[in-house]
Amino acid sequence: MSKLVFVISLMTLMACGSGDSDSGTAGSASDSPPVSATAPTGGDAKSAGSAAMEAGSGKAEAEAAEISSCLRLVASAKYEEAVPVCLEAAKIDADNAEVKAALKKAETEAAKEAATGAAADALGGLGD
Repeated sequence: MSKLVFVISLMTLMACGSGDSDSGTAGSASDSPPVSATAPTGGDAKSAGSAAMEAGSGKAEAEAAEISSCLRLVASAKYEEAVPVCLEAAKIDADNAEVKAALKKAETEAAKEAATGAAADALGGLGD
């Protein structure tokens, strides 16, 4: 949500212009172009807003997909695969309790699997 507010704020600032002018006198009222010359109006404002929303929503969708993948992998008991995905998801949304729990479970279960595999390898080598 904060990213959306940031994108909207950024678009608003871009629409207002920087206030710089090519004429020599800075700060005079005649140096600034009229708002209608810099701010999109009507259909232009909608298309500029839509473009910003699409760019922001693309990143948000990718982040949501990363979180979803983490939860799906843990639910599928693919713990070794889940650990790096859940680490990335935790970076994306550090306050998400589901992601924290999934990461903890993935790390714990992956460690158990690794220990079980190492023990089985060690025991398998004794019979030779």
